[in-house]
Amino acid sequence: MKSRYVVLGLSLVLALALAVPALGGPTNPIASISASAQQTANKALKKAKAAQKTANAAQSTANSAQGTASDAQTAANAAQKTANTVQTAVKTAQTTANEAKGAATAAQNTANDAKNAATAAQNTANSKLGNTETTFGEGSGSTTSDSKAVFAFCPTGQQITGGGFETSGTGSTSVTPTFLSSYGDAWVAVVERINGQASTAWGIRAIAVCAGP
Repeated sequence: MKSRYVVLGLSLVLALALAVPALGGPTNPIASISASAQQTANKALKKAKAAQKTANAAQSTANSAQGTASDAQTAANAAQKTANTVQTAVKTAQTTANEAKGAATAAQNTANDAKNAATAAQNTANSKLGNTETTFGEGSGSTTSDSKAVFAFCPTGQQITGGGFETSGTGSTSVTPTFLSSYGDAWVAVVERINGQASTAWGIRAIAVCAGP
């Protein structure tokens, strides 16, 4: 009986020693496996956190790149709009320049026609009225005014039979006549600057064709 208790006691001690390493028994394999799994899990968690941090940094960089791309697109759109506006302004300026050139040419043609009409009137007066004379009414000299009226008077005893005008100066093609007619014993010419033309200097004189004794 005593031997049985001794064996039972030794078995109990051995079992406790196997279960509790602190009592001098060998390491519990289940505890070792659990510790190893915990360590592996900790390492995996650490790597996952590092990966998350890297992903967050990449996302931030992508967001910044997207913002830069959006700003660049906005700037490109604004530049295109400005270019379109400039293109429209250039076309408008070209159209205005063409119209001004056409008006200047028309004014020059009108001036030439007036001068030719004065010459024709002089020739007609010479052939029909005998004693004819052409007089010139000077303006106030070169001016940058927008309009001017000048007179050419016939000598005493003679009558006005026709007339015209002449322009001079760098702005002579920038003006056009608005009134040409006899006025008493004189010929009057009213000339104005063409709308949109530069304020360059110009001069004018009226031409009267007179006839009489």
